[in-house]
Amino acid sequence: MSTDQAPASLSADELLKRKKEVRKWVVLRGLLLGLLVAAWWILFVPESVVASTMKYALGVVVGLVAMGGYLYQLRAVFQSSARD
Repeated sequence: MSTDQAPASLSADELLKRKKEVRKWVVLRGLLLGLLVAAWWILFVPESVVASTMKYALGVVVGLVAMGGYLYQLRAVFQSSARD
């Protein structure tokens, strides 16, 4: 048995503020993940794998795909509150 109390229910305004805050942090984490993956690709992928002229363009594409994949997996965060 636990002595923890159940969390208090939030009002509609508080819930909306919390969802906006969570969305902001999720997007920021997605951007940082995309930036990290793109930077890794540009800096550390050997030129034997990809031509040096394509390295930067492919790095940006890989970063966008990583960011999009992350945000797609967390798409429930961005669904409208009309379903609630």
